[in-house]
Amino acid sequence: MGEFKLQKEESLRITAPNVYKRMIETFEKYNIHPYDAHGTVIKTQEGLEITLRLTNHFTEIAHAKISLDQAQHPDEEISFFFEQAAEKCKNQLITDYFKMIKL
Repeated sequence: MGEFKLQKEESLRITAPNVYKRMIETFEKYNIHPYDAHGTVIKTQEGLEITLRLTNHFTEIAHAKISLDQAQHPDEEISFFFEQAAEKCKNQLITDYFKMIKL
C-alpha cells in the first residue's frame, strides 16, 4: 500500500523571505498591516505552495503555487497574486469594520 505522508507547513517569512518581502511591499500599498495576513508554505517537488490566511480572524484564504526560482526572484505573477489577496483582505476588513460599527 502507498504511504501517506503529512506535509509540514512552514512560515512564509522564514522559508521564502524574498516572497514575504514582496507580500509586505504589496500590502503596504493597500494600507494593510502584515499582521492581518498569516502566510505559510508547503515545500513540494515542483516548488512551493503558498497559503495566505487573511483578515482579523484569518477566515479568508488565498493559495498560490510557485517555482523555486520564483521564490528566489519574485516576478510579476507573484505580485499579481499578492495584489489580489490584498484586495480581498481589504474588502473583508472593511466589511468587518462596518459590522462592528452597527453593533
